[in-house]
Amino acid sequence: MARIPEETIEEIRTKTDIVDLIGEYIQLTKRGKNWFGLCPFHGESTPSFSVSEEKQLFHCFGCGASGNAITFVMDLENRTFIESVGKLAERVGIGLEMMPNEHAGTSQNQAFKPLMEAHAFAQNFYNHILLNTVEGEKALQYLEERGFSREDIEKYGIGWALDDYGALSGLLKRKGFNMEEMERAGLCVMRDDGTDYFDRFRGRIMFPLSDEHGQVIAFSGRSISGEKEIAKYLNSPETPIFEKSKVLYNLHNARLNIRKTGKVILFEGFMDTIAADRIDVGNAVAIMGTSLSEAHLLKLKRIAKELIICCDGDDAGWEAAKRFAQLAARKGMDAKIALLPNQMDPDDYIQEYGGEAFRNQVIGNPHTYMSFIMSYAKRSKNLSYENDVLQFIHEVLEELAHRTSPVERDLYMRQLSEETNVSIEAIHQQFIKVAGNQARQEKAQAIPPPEAEREMAAPMPAKRRVSGEERAERILLHHLLNDGVLFDRFKNEKRELFYHEDYQVIFVQLAGFYEQYQTPDVHRFLESIEDRELRKVVFEAATLDSNPDYAEQEIEDCIRRLERHRIEMKIKEKKHESFEAEKNNDIPLAVKLSQEVIQLRQSLTTL
Repeated sequence: MARIPEETIEEIRTKTDIVDLIGEYIQLTKRGKNWFGLCPFHGESTPSFSVSEEKQLFHCFGCGASGNAITFVMDLENRTFIESVGKLAERVGIGLEMMPNEHAGTSQNQAFKPLMEAHAFAQNFYNHILLNTVEGEKALQYLEERGFSREDIEKYGIGWALDDYGALSGLLKRKGFNMEEMERAGLCVMRDDGTDYFDRFRGRIMFPLSDEHGQVIAFSGRSISGEKEIAKYLNSPETPIFEKSKVLYNLHNARLNIRKTGKVILFEGFMDTIAADRIDVGNAVAIMGTSLSEAHLLKLKRIAKELIICCDGDDAGWEAAKRFAQLAARKGMDAKIALLPNQMDPDDYIQEYGGEAFRNQVIGNPHTYMSFIMSYAKRSKNLSYENDVLQFIHEVLEELAHRTSPVERDLYMRQLSEETNVSIEAIHQQFIKVAGNQARQEKAQAIPPPEAEREMAAPMPAKRRVSGEERAERILLHHLLNDGVLFDRFKNEKRELFYHEDYQVIFVQLAGFYEQYQTPDVHRFLESIEDRELRKVVFEAATLDSNPDYAEQEIEDCIRRLERHRIEMKIKEKKHESFEAEKNNDIPLAVKLSQEVIQLRQSLTTL
């Protein structure tokens, strides 16, 4: 095992501006001395996540998440300390030199490490076949005809899977990968007779799918055979590292551009995202062959103010755009819809009309939700017919009834009047009926929301009241975190300081920390704690205001308060035991316990 030199860690911590770092994940707005945004650790609609530029610390007043730049990466990306430092080192351009250390951490995701390594290996293998072998020439030619340059292929990690049942599986086996795990990873499939494994992907152009950290977790393979009985696309199955409802294609590349522009473009397929990226639309992501989910929206809402939905121009695309926009609206996100003509998809449009037209006329000119609904409701109707006119008005008013802005309602009712030649007064009367019917139906059908939705919608619970004893523990821990001499004194006296288990565990960990580092360092101690809940306790203690002139008196008061509480708890315990002894007619034991209670009460007077 290895560790990173302390001076290197300090240099990385110093060169990493926590506001810039966290700003790459969520939008931050300065209020007073601190910056605020939506907490990335829990769903919320009102910003309660604070970042201190002066202290280089963060804290959420809602869920209690707290720490510094390194622990932020550890918690948000589920990385080990060494992995997090490595990421930040790369970010600020510092090279790492590892030193031997038996205390180096282990990843919480260690069980999935072989699956990740196998995907990285497979991606390199597929890419090599495409670019460097005769077998990959046909696929390479196909991609070049579709406008892909060699630079594009390298950037997106595209490859070619040989039309061979054992090409990858045989290589994985020779490299020592466990084949049961490779089947679990979705790279191989067990033969029907159970004798061996074969490749899941064969004779396909391979597009790697990455998580939000840029690590390959799955593949989408495109056939170029043209045979109708062969599916055009074959995707990896869901695995422990790949859940379609949580993955957004290209998020790791697009995050910074999304944050800078405040906008995110959402496509239905990853090929559209690649096409957009090639024309310098760098804030685009795509769902992975599934519907838009709450998990997707939660990720996007943290980093973008505006969502632009760009689905295919066919009927299915219009339906998808409507579903996506409705879900986004329910989750409080401003959604607009970019419409494509003639049943085209984004990739087709770019190839036919060019990147500038796509940027300016499609993405640059999206429809508001109600404007889209007007077009959606009208596209299959002939407004020369009375029934179609009535249906058109009804569909638009049903959506308009959900809108709260009087100005917006007035605007679209006037548009309806102009398009249908029905008076604004008649449309307004119809609107009142539609809105009334909706209100009655909602009241009659009101049911509790599903658990997941209720959880996201519910406000954070009120902040837990801290008892006097816990406050004393917090103050005492504050001093121990900042005074190594004081810690050594208490450790040598072997005094029983803390009552609550969390503080007892932290005291033990702090003992190990001082043994290794000798001097106080709150940042480094926070980074050494793997348990997020314990880290919250340390953070709250570390950030307390304290007057050093009264430190000794404060410490003695805390110790006295905790000792008094400990004695009071013993008195309660002894009284209960005495009561039980009397019930069992064990008089000698009851008398003995009563005498101990008296002695304990007398000891309280000396405190």
